[in-house]
Amino acid sequence: MQNFSQQPENRLTNWAAPTRPPLEGAESLPSDHEELRQAYERLTFHVENFPLGAIEWDCVFGVKRWSSQAEKILGWKAQEVIGIPRQKWPCNYPEDEGLVIAALDRLMEGKEPHNVVCYRNYTKKGEVIWCEWHNSALLDEAGHPISILSLVQDITEQKQAEQERDQLISNIDRENQTLEALVQERTAELARTVERLEIEIARREQRDRQFSAIAANLPGVMYRAIVRTDGRITVPFISDGIKELTGIDPMDAMADLWGLFGRVHPHDREGFRERIASLGGRQQPRDHQEFRIISASGELKWVQDNTHYTWMDNGDVIADGVMLNISDRKQAEEAMRQQVERERLLGAIAQRIRHSLDLTTILSTTVEEVQQVLGCDRVLVYRVWADGTGSAIAEAVKPGWLKVLNRVFPQEVFPAENYQRYIEGRICALVDRDSGQVVPCLVEFMKTIEVRAKLVVPIIEKNTLWGLLIAHQCSGPRQWQGWEIDLLASLATQLTIAIQQSELYERLQVELSDRKKAQCQIKASLEEKELLLKEVHHRVKNNLQVISSIFSLQSSYIEEPRILSILRDSQNRIASMALIHEKLYHSDTLAKIDFNDYIESLTSNLFSCYNISPQKIRLKLHIENVSLNLDTAIPCGLLLNELVSNSLKHAFPDDGSGTIFIEFSALDHQTLNLMVRDTGRGLPDELDFKKTSSLGLRLVRALTRQLRGTLDIKNSHGACFQITFPSPQGL
Repeated sequence: MQNFSQQPENRLTNWAAPTRPPLEGAESLPSDHEELRQAYERLTFHVENFPLGAIEWDCVFGVKRWSSQAEKILGWKAQEVIGIPRQKWPCNYPEDEGLVIAALDRLMEGKEPHNVVCYRNYTKKGEVIWCEWHNSALLDEAGHPISILSLVQDITEQKQAEQERDQLISNIDRENQTLEALVQERTAELARTVERLEIEIARREQRDRQFSAIAANLPGVMYRAIVRTDGRITVPFISDGIKELTGIDPMDAMADLWGLFGRVHPHDREGFRERIASLGGRQQPRDHQEFRIISASGELKWVQDNTHYTWMDNGDVIADGVMLNISDRKQAEEAMRQQVERERLLGAIAQRIRHSLDLTTILSTTVEEVQQVLGCDRVLVYRVWADGTGSAIAEAVKPGWLKVLNRVFPQEVFPAENYQRYIEGRICALVDRDSGQVVPCLVEFMKTIEVRAKLVVPIIEKNTLWGLLIAHQCSGPRQWQGWEIDLLASLATQLTIAIQQSELYERLQVELSDRKKAQCQIKASLEEKELLLKEVHHRVKNNLQVISSIFSLQSSYIEEPRILSILRDSQNRIASMALIHEKLYHSDTLAKIDFNDYIESLTSNLFSCYNISPQKIRLKLHIENVSLNLDTAIPCGLLLNELVSNSLKHAFPDDGSGTIFIEFSALDHQTLNLMVRDTGRGLPDELDFKKTSSLGLRLVRALTRQLRGTLDIKNSHGACFQITFPSPQGL
């Protein structure tokens, strides 16, 4: 963003089109994160250097952000006001508090997205200043306010100027009233004087001198005009003030009335004629009209004409009036109108930038608004491309003039020597192409696109000439005003912000698209891996079942009971592992199994394998909803297989009956507890668990160590095995 605080005349030059920027290599481009950081720093820089103070409030009107410009305006530093609620804010002016609260309530209630309020504030030094607050509510997706952004500007001088203007207008009104009374009085006196002059010819010169002295001392121009019934107009009297107003001698004005009328501005002459033509049909004694005149020196002046009419018996109309020079008041009104229009346009463009990321729409709206405000023939945004060429990417043009939208201009249109000037923030204001100050080749080019005068403001983005904001006058020369130059410069700054926002939005869209593609690829890869993992579990289960089948076939050739028991135990161990892979194969997650369902299936298989009737040996389960991964489920399954098989084989001899209890629960988020207990005869008293040669009990100890758990064995009213081990989620 460029600083356009310098005076317009210091930014003007009569040179033409821009050059292309130097090409940069890929190695000079910063990373995405660096670009975002730089973009954030630039936006922060723009806010901190914006001529308006920026203050952000939270939803309870506590100060969240306080820019350096706000500090300059109000005097308080950010650390002195951050977090202070607005009710306790030291800047509040009590008499204007109601106006402030009403404006904020409208924002918070969603009645309006933004508003502008002018009221008084205290500075840190205790001075009272007038401030203009531009308040905007930031809403979430549900339309609820998140925070309020206020842009504050010190308008004390403007307020003082308005008060002085109001006082001046009041004084003028009083003077007008006084003057009207004087006019009425003098008109009556003049009428009486005319009557007396007709009777007292001898006293005419004395009366004329008295009247001339009075007229000379009154402000403005006094006159008497007589509109005859045949349409002729004569001016028997006009005061010396006519010379000061128009530069015409009073005697010349009375002798050449149409020459005096010719001083009326061409655009106001028709209304002037209609006013005179309507005298015969109306009976309003007083008339008031404002119009422009062009003095003999070529100066344009605004005049207020206050006239009193008298209808004579013969049909003639006597017009006695006073003309006042109101040029100063009109200039003040025009300056105020221009300022209001400029602020309205800047506010509208800034509002669109805040609410839209569509750069094309913003550019189109901007050129249309500028074309309407400036009244020029063509306004366009010229994009400078990397190869030195350029084209108009947005255009607003009056009917009848050439359209150049999307037309690509060659590199020669934008000389290289002009590029650096635009980068420095210079502005080109060309009054007339035929002034002799433009090179012939550029004159010919301007003729081809029907341009007589132009105003060019650079659009700088990332220290690069992004493009130009251009206003064209095609119908003739044009003297560009300072406020017009300032307006385009301010709009170029706003467009820079819009460009940066649009580029950031496009990068985010590309990044989002890439992220979605990556997510789709990851999802497809996960689905493929999930399918492969299911196939692995299915194949492992089948292979284990094949091994179990081999053991089953082998057992048909073996008659020794001890070896048959070993083969059956091995089959059960293999079946416990195959069952885990089967559960994983049918699991939705493929990573964990529901151990409650697994225990029920495992015990059912064991009861079937040992041909145990559930009515003879009952099974009671107390299993919490616990899911285990493969590394934990296999040793747990083997432990259950060994302990339940041991109870079924040894706890109830001679076809005895009883109950087997299985509990599996989580002691806390870090520890799991597995207990297998029966009501059988218990373990032998002479059994040394640590030195036993039993393969099953040795497996129980080994599997407990694999789970990093502890084994507690009790032998009272049956055998009880309790294994406590860390939860896989806590490892």
